[in-house]
Amino acid sequence: MERRFTESPDFPIRELNEASAKEKGPARPPYWEMVFYWTRKPLIGVRGVIAGALLPENIDPNRFKTLIGLNEKTPHKVNPKIPPEWEKYFRGKKLLDPFAGFGSIPLEALRLGLDVTAVELLPTTSVFLKAVLEYPKKFGKPLVKDVERWGSWITERLKNDPEIKELYDDDVAVYIGTWEVKCPHCGRWTPVIGNHWLARVKDGKGYKRLAYMVPERDGDEKIKIRIIDLNDVFGNVSRAKVDGKKGEITFEGDFYVRKAREAVAAGKLRENDFRVEGDRIVFRVPSANIEARKSQLTCLSCGNVIKYVDENGRHYLDKKGAKGNLEFYAKFALRKYHEGDERFARQRLLVRMKKVGSDLVFEPATEEDNGRLLKAKEKVRELIENGDPDVPVEPVAPYDPRNIWVINYGFFKWYNLFNPRQVLTLMKITKLIREVGKKIEAEKIEEGWEAEKAFEYAEAVATYLSMAMVKYLDFNSVCTRWNPGWIKYEETLSTRGIAMMWSWVDVSPFARKTGAFRRTLENQKEALAYLTSALAPSGQKTLTGLSNNTVSVLRGDATSLNLGEKFDVIVTDPPYADDVPYTELSDFYYVWLKRALSDSDGRKLLPRFHRDAFFKKIGPRLVEIRTQWEEFARKEVSTNPGRFMDDKNKKERAVQHFENLFSQAFVAMREHLKDDGLLVTYYAHTSLDAWANLIEAGWRRAKLQITRAIPLNTESKTSIVSRGKMSLDTSIVAVWRKPSGERKPVMVSSLREELRRKARESAGEFMRYGYQSLDLLYGVMAAVLEEVTKHSEVLSPKGPLSTAEVLKEVYGATVRGIIEAIAEVAEGRAVSSNEALFYTAYKVLFGNATLRPNDVILLNLATFTDPNGLVKAGILKATGSAKEFTLNTPDLLGRKALDQRELQKFLYGRGINPLEPEPGNSIDVLHLLEYHALSGRSKLGEEVERLRRRWSTEVDEALTMAKLIADYYAAVSRKLTPLGGIAKADEREVERELENNGHFEVILMRRLLRGAGGGML
Repeated sequence: MERRFTESPDFPIRELNEASAKEKGPARPPYWEMVFYWTRKPLIGVRGVIAGALLPENIDPNRFKTLIGLNEKTPHKVNPKIPPEWEKYFRGKKLLDPFAGFGSIPLEALRLGLDVTAVELLPTTSVFLKAVLEYPKKFGKPLVKDVERWGSWITERLKNDPEIKELYDDDVAVYIGTWEVKCPHCGRWTPVIGNHWLARVKDGKGYKRLAYMVPERDGDEKIKIRIIDLNDVFGNVSRAKVDGKKGEITFEGDFYVRKAREAVAAGKLRENDFRVEGDRIVFRVPSANIEARKSQLTCLSCGNVIKYVDENGRHYLDKKGAKGNLEFYAKFALRKYHEGDERFARQRLLVRMKKVGSDLVFEPATEEDNGRLLKAKEKVRELIENGDPDVPVEPVAPYDPRNIWVINYGFFKWYNLFNPRQVLTLMKITKLIREVGKKIEAEKIEEGWEAEKAFEYAEAVATYLSMAMVKYLDFNSVCTRWNPGWIKYEETLSTRGIAMMWSWVDVSPFARKTGAFRRTLENQKEALAYLTSALAPSGQKTLTGLSNNTVSVLRGDATSLNLGEKFDVIVTDPPYADDVPYTELSDFYYVWLKRALSDSDGRKLLPRFHRDAFFKKIGPRLVEIRTQWEEFARKEVSTNPGRFMDDKNKKERAVQHFENLFSQAFVAMREHLKDDGLLVTYYAHTSLDAWANLIEAGWRRAKLQITRAIPLNTESKTSIVSRGKMSLDTSIVAVWRKPSGERKPVMVSSLREELRRKARESAGEFMRYGYQSLDLLYGVMAAVLEEVTKHSEVLSPKGPLSTAEVLKEVYGATVRGIIEAIAEVAEGRAVSSNEALFYTAYKVLFGNATLRPNDVILLNLATFTDPNGLVKAGILKATGSAKEFTLNTPDLLGRKALDQRELQKFLYGRGINPLEPEPGNSIDVLHLLEYHALSGRSKLGEEVERLRRRWSTEVDEALTMAKLIADYYAAVSRKLTPLGGIAKADEREVERELENNGHFEVILMRRLLRGAGGGML
């Protein structure tokens, strides 16, 4: 079959990764700001993958870059420019994405002119997909003005609503609140404050803003809040030194001491707010009074520690001698609150923030503020008692405290995640969106539109307004948190789950700040302007009839697709086992979307917009779908043991369930793929188990063959997908095909040499194209997998190898093949010991990066080493994180690696005495020789000969490692000469390039090789 450009080494991986990294940063596509969603792929990377999957292998790479806009400053802002002679590769072609998510893949397919089918299981996601793909294409730019117009109408109606008007002050933008619990020692209410900082902002000149709150007893009854704003005291705080762990802020100089004294006299500070040490003044920021992991809370009134409680409310300082189960007091108090027993916990506002010019002014929240909260609570209680259907009383998935942590604190219903004022505001917005939908529909019919089209247009506008609402609620719950480093609030879903927060925010819907309802409406308008420009020809008001390609958004199950057609290309981003529990978490959106986009008779919700998303047909009736988790959880392709809480072996059951569904999805995709079509899958996971799942599903079950793997930057390093997880900021994009002929089994003994040869040849080819590090690793691995997946099975004398066993062979062949490819050019040199192979592979593939658990497994499998043995030998160092390691190399010293005294300290730290060495392996010898390389050629020559007399094999292997690694870095560096021609390079330029990239040991290796003689460098 004709190979495609995606399968070619000419495919511009490096440029796509550079552009993708920028796109995940400040150059984000505006439509990403419509609402938060997980794992959105950079558009330029997706565009390149899709276009490359359709174009033939032998096209001009430079013309390809022009086509996808890769030469533009911000590629995703421009539409593809397809040359007339290449249109045949795109026009009339069909793309399927069965895990469409937030629509990056189908959006770019539409921009390339393809007919697109986007499938999603969950109602929430299918609604979002219609907003991203269908409505902009069908209705075009009029949507922008109507969303702006009706958003303003809702805002004005909300602002003039008498119930809402009395809940907010016009000049207050944000409130910070928390929970109070009743102390079992003194009987007073104590706020639970997880973070006292209000502002801790730095810029290039030092600190820009410093402010914090101080809780103090007010008589015998209440803790009041006082604000200390050091900018108000000193003006400029750039010279402050802040110790975050101690919570201390230090200023040096008589000026600061004098200004603090003046502030005391003016009533801005108190004497006990700081201490003076000579000409230094130190402020102490209070520490959090809760340590949830230790099940410990300190009362701010009496100072006593609060620990455990039994079901009757009796307090215990430890669990000894207690009868029955004990619970952390804070969990007990909040659970009781949500059950309707408010004797132990309540909500309280602590701080309010006013916008003055471009600044925020912090003030203590008033009694009136908290009175409003109490008034709202009574109103919500009344609504619940009267059965108002607009209060989201649906249950949170009770089995998933690993991801929805607040379940442990009694947040059992979705409205529990909001304070009463937030609930009332959201309910009002919901009702206004309903009203807008009816007004638009009537208006369009009056203008002469057909009823069906008027209804669909009203649905579109209502959907965007609803997305503005759910973005607002993401910023406006009791699971948000205040970020003093940026003076902003973080969203409910900004962590990988829904976390318990003790300093949450309450945002006025009318504030002109990110996350306020007024601002989320602007997000929709900006997103729509972008989407309609992307999907409509320039200057056109509507797309209807102007574009021949089509889009279809379907709600369906990827494991059992039956679409009745086949596709030229399937590009998709399947779930990564236990990565994100989409069903359970997106119910946070679902329960509010359902209300805004349905109708109500005051007693129950009625079908209106997106009726198939929120209602299911049972007989002749449409019945409301309460939650997604109750309806779809076990259909989602993911691993979540909680979903099998009734099974004793729930973890094993969940894993098996995922593997079965994952394989079924691949089989379904094969059935929908044309014989000459490509299946392209993203996979942002590097564990052996994850790769085993991928290969099992694609190779064994769907009987497909891998022809290419491309590492593409897809996740921000601070994204929720990679935060706290063993995941890459890179996805591995695997290209699959249907085999052209019959596949036969192969014996592992004969396959091994086949794989090594393939790895060696492909590594040499990829390095000539400038591949390095993980690009090189996964490019070669794909070539090896291509060789494996040509066969139906891999056999051993004991029978067929499992997929995991096959992967071990793949890993070993990949790493050894890369080293052998470098050795072939480096005068045929090769390393023989497993430790030397590990060291060389680490330096070549990972540089100075920390090895994560999956990386360790890969290298250990490939080099027959184990991390504990390598740590014991001084080759690896544990980082302190669980199962993470770094290479114990001179690079750890940074520039000091080029200082012989510092390098001597490093050797002693490794247990090597450079004066009387007793090296245990060739890595010890390598580091000794690098140390002597700083002494000059004559001294180095003497030491080489002295070591060679006792450790000849180790010396030769050390020099070989130096040669292999130095040649590799010369080959992949932009400024260095090609592999094998290093001597021609200007050495100062070489060292400058290596130093800029932190490769100080490579500089040492080059000096070693120059001084060792024999023309090694």
